[in-house]
Amino acid sequence: MKKIEVIMRPEKVGIMKAILSEIGATGAMFSSVQGYGSEHSEQYIYNGEQFYEQLFSKTKVEVVVKDELVEPLINLVVTRISSGKIGDGRIFVYNLEEAVRVRTGERGESSL
Repeated sequence: MKKIEVIMRPEKVGIMKAILSEIGATGAMFSSVQGYGSEHSEQYIYNGEQFYEQLFSKTKVEVVVKDELVEPLINLVVTRISSGKIGDGRIFVYNLEEAVRVRTGERGESSL
């Protein structure tokens, strides 16, 4: 099992939900986050002083999938979410040792 974390533009959430449904993901967590990277900040002027946006709004998607779904998920995200511009986001893949469904005690892939 792998945990996939996708940091992406908020306006692409609908596409991401469709991708997860298409690959058969049984659930995911979507969070609104702020961060910075290589995106250029916008300049604001207030009372004659210049200010720059330091943090950008993003959506973080966390999903746990079987190993064989990792590459299809990455490929779909890269082809459908990308605008080709700075700020499209990142994908992180983590090994997951264990997953337990709290309600039933099921473990491993069957708990997904």
